Amino acid sequence: MKLKDLLRLLSSEANLQILSLLSTKAMNPRELARLLNRDESDVSRRLKVLEKAGLVEGKWTRVDGKNVRVYSLKVEELKIRFNPGEIRLEGRVEEYSIPVGFEDQRPGVSVFVGREKEIEELRRRKEPVLVVYGIAGIGKTALVAKAFPRALWYHVSGEEEVEYFFWRAGMLLQSIGYGELLEYLRSGGREEKTLLDLLKKGIEKTGPTIVIDDLHRCNDENLFRVLRLLGRELKRGRIVITSRVKPPVGVEGVFYLKLSGLRPEEAYNLALLKRGSISPEEFAELYRITRGHPLALNLIFESAPRGKSWSRENFFEFLFEEVYSSLTESEKTLLGIMALFSKPLEYEALKWMYPNKGLFPALHSLLTRGLIERIGDGYTVHEIIRSFVREVSNVSPEEYYHSYADYLLEKDSPEAFLKAFKYTIKAGDQTRLRELTELRLRKFREVVVEFPKTYMKILQEAGDNPYIEAEKAEIEFQRGFFEKAEEIWIRVMDRIEGIQRANVLTFLVDLYLEKEEIEKAEKYLKESRELAKELDNPLVWLWYQIEETKYLYYSGRVEEALESAFKELEFARRAKANPDTEALVFLHIGDILLTLNKPEEALEYYTKAKEVSEAYGISFRANIAYFEMAKAYYRLKRFREASEFARKAVNYFIRIRNYRRAVDSMAYLAVSLIGLGALEEAEEISQEMVKIGQATGYPLSWAGYIFLGALKNLKGEDGRGYFRLGREHLREKPWLYEAILNSLGRVLDIEQFQETFKPENQDE
Repeated sequence: MKLKDLLRLLSSEANLQILSLLSTKAMNPRELARLLNRDESDVSRRLKVLEKAGLVEGKWTRVDGKNVRVYSLKVEELKIRFNPGEIRLEGRVEEYSIPVGFEDQRPGVSVFVGREKEIEELRRRKEPVLVVYGIAGIGKTALVAKAFPRALWYHVSGEEEVEYFFWRAGMLLQSIGYGELLEYLRSGGREEKTLLDLLKKGIEKTGPTIVIDDLHRCNDENLFRVLRLLGRELKRGRIVITSRVKPPVGVEGVFYLKLSGLRPEEAYNLALLKRGSISPEEFAELYRITRGHPLALNLIFESAPRGKSWSRENFFEFLFEEVYSSLTESEKTLLGIMALFSKPLEYEALKWMYPNKGLFPALHSLLTRGLIERIGDGYTVHEIIRSFVREVSNVSPEEYYHSYADYLLEKDSPEAFLKAFKYTIKAGDQTRLRELTELRLRKFREVVVEFPKTYMKILQEAGDNPYIEAEKAEIEFQRGFFEKAEEIWIRVMDRIEGIQRANVLTFLVDLYLEKEEIEKAEKYLKESRELAKELDNPLVWLWYQIEETKYLYYSGRVEEALESAFKELEFARRAKANPDTEALVFLHIGDILLTLNKPEEALEYYTKAKEVSEAYGISFRANIAYFEMAKAYYRLKRFREASEFARKAVNYFIRIRNYRRAVDSMAYLAVSLIGLGALEEAEEISQEMVKIGQATGYPLSWAGYIFLGALKNLKGEDGRGYFRLGREHLREKPWLYEAILNSLGRVLDIEQFQETFKPENQDE
């Protein structure tokens, strides 16, 4: 590849984001697309070009009969050398770096004058949270972008709740090498204290400046509370906030800067830049009526006729009328479209909604006149004139909300789906909402667990619609409010049909199995089967089969459950289910085989789950597979392999703060280490289990006491005190106590400790 072509590749922000993410670990196109919020086909195309250029390396991995392409970074550092007669690309870049932010929303700052004092003040402040506030158009965003050119940028849209903020922050931090917050979220973790701890740890470890732009749009008190805590606790890194009003983010560790208009000398410099010259009288009158407001000045300089009298009762309305009257019809239409949306629209979205050939010159003209601004890859109308545009524009909101929703759905990502849902509701299309709920079931099931508050907030705006109500019930179910979910599903199920009804029926089976109401579960399982026959859809059959497997397993019909689990696998493949679902089915099969005391066969399916999960970068599922493999190896008395996989799982689950899974894995690591004779390490693990139990109360943690008792006895010491503590903590769970002893029985002769293991009172 020619040098200029390679440099052109490196000038693409999207390509730089891909390279930045691949510097953290190898990934497949699907995972990269998910993180970058881009089409998978677009990411795959870019990866192929980067591979051809020698920047990345792709390798095929064979997983369960399928080929999976995984990419890694091939060249970590490049250096451009200028020699007489040639330019060479080689060596290392040691001092200069291009800041690469994830989903970069940094605004472009083309013309900027003054504000030196404010910039200096912001840069020298030591507080971890800096707030710049002031009226619309006063220049808050431009000031912060100028003061912190390497900042990671987060633009508040007003749609999100606090969990959405954590997701975006996790993705930002992932892009600069810290992935623990994102891993915790992707594993299903939602505990706010843990989220805050991981966010704080990520900021302090990487030291970035994160800008939260337009915080005044936010109406979630939880986000303000998170920012107050960061102000008090952050030791490194900083959060910079812009807002029209002074936000309630506290005083401790927070610096507030109220931004006013430009000073006279700064405004005069702007006038010279824009007009070349201006008389003192004209400037004095102009400054008097604008008070140095940057947007007002720009509008006058770019659009208002020279020498015009600006003394009107409503300055901005007058000025905008003057500006608007000078626009072409194409420019008016484009401005009207953009005014419908409060969030920046990328160029591709504008092309989708405004396919006319004159898009680029119209966009350029609006930028030049100061009516719109560019933020990252998007364009937006200045807030201060948005309402005026909406009043005079004749564009149809419903038409363009529909069009934008179509564009978003083409992006094929959960976040884009949520936005498309919102704009479909804005368009007032109740019929299409049914189609979107079906699309959610087919492609974006994860939004219910990843963005429950945001999705619920969107659904609340949809009005009375049975398909929307069914979606709300699923959110309630995932949050653990079974009774509320049950009431909604029972109320609306006769008003919905098709794949949505199938989803409700299978969820009711799951709900009643959780509540141990087997007869009700059986009733809805039969209905689910009849509907699966009627629809004959592989995805519906898969849902049914998963519930049938659970029902048979809960009923003690384990052999039949195994047969059902294999049918799950068949339907998962016919439905072309996502890799996570296929890995989950492999785990189901392995669990049932292990229950049937077939550890070698179980290990085969656990290994398949591991391979699929690793190939597609599904870290949480991969580590569940490690834990299950440790369990199977332990049953086979292959303690070295058991300890290796258990240790991997322990390290991961501790890192993402999933202490329940961590303790499950620690239990098998401890007993495997005892089997290997590594008693010191086994003792450390057992003590760690007890510490987690003291912090969380998770029952299996108290197995640590029993393991410590056994280890004391193995050393010839008295372990009865530890056994006593273990029995006391597990008094209400005798079956768990027996299960722990049975597990120990694979590495110890229980008979030799029989008196110690027995309760002191045989009647207990």
